[in-house]
Amino acid sequence: VAGKIGPPLRSGYAASKHASKGFFESVRADLAVADKAVTLTNVMLGSTNTELPRHALRGDGSPMLDAVVDDNLRRGLAPERVASLALTAAANGVWEAWVARPGVEKHVGLYLSQYAPSLFRVVAVSAAK
Repeated sequence: VAGKIGPPLRSGYAASKHASKGFFESVRADLAVADKAVTLTNVMLGSTNTELPRHALRGDGSPMLDAVVDDNLRRGLAPERVASLALTAAANGVWEAWVARPGVEKHVGLYLSQYAPSLFRVVAVSAAK
């Protein structure tokens, strides 16, 4: 969901996700202007239960062998479920799909950032300290 919110201590990651979201929104608009019958779905992912951190690289390109899969990732959705939900959203022409495990705590930040951004900033900074 880093494409929707700017979480503390994740500025580079969030910037890349915001850029991707903006790019595809612009492409969607370009396609509409050109009367192209192509749809795009931006999928905002929550935690996905993968071993991805174990394959991370350091700035110098060396493996980050001490990376850990934290509890947040372990509790994330299975990759197969993420793929199923993303494909369902795309098949139904959804412009933006929020795919995260069920639970209010995972969605509160998204809703706050969308509808009460000032309050979200206060909560996010407090949680990061």
